[in-house]
Amino acid sequence: MSGLAVRTPIRIVFVASLMTALIGCSRAKPIGLSIEGYNYTNRFIVDLTVTDESGNSAWGGDVLLSTPTAGGGKDACCVMLDPNNKRPVRLRVAWMFDRVDDVNGHTIAAAVKKAAWVTVNPPYPSDPRNFEIHFYPDGHVEAAVTHWSSPPRILLPKDRRPTS
Repeated sequence: MSGLAVRTPIRIVFVASLMTALIGCSRAKPIGLSIEGYNYTNRFIVDLTVTDESGNSAWGGDVLLSTPTAGGGKDACCVMLDPNNKRPVRLRVAWMFDRVDDVNGHTIAAAVKKAAWVTVNPPYPSDPRNFEIHFYPDGHVEAAVTHWSSPPRILLPKDRRPTS
């Protein structure tokens, strides 16, 4: 067997390995998105958690009642997302509605644990920064990936109070 015949397969394997390594390096790594809660319900939300299908969790903090100009939550870090992913992403959102007390300190509505699955569909913004979670009065939850914080989707009175 000639030296050329032996070197050609070695070169092919080397070039294929190099191409595989370069392709792997060019893939975008997951980025951390700030969790932003929007609470259109009549109860405070405590202990918001977002978990992906692999079991990776992120804590989103507490979410007060939304106002006409704010969602009610604060930024908490981070939901990890691959910005180049072309498939829908399913995430489990878990939270607890806080208890409601009357003016005398008596509980009129107990704390209630809730959970829902949300799906986020691509395409994502070119520079995603936020993972918004919207809690609606009818009990459903929606999520969105955005570059900037969105205004509330439902404009509720600024002076409303938690109720049972």
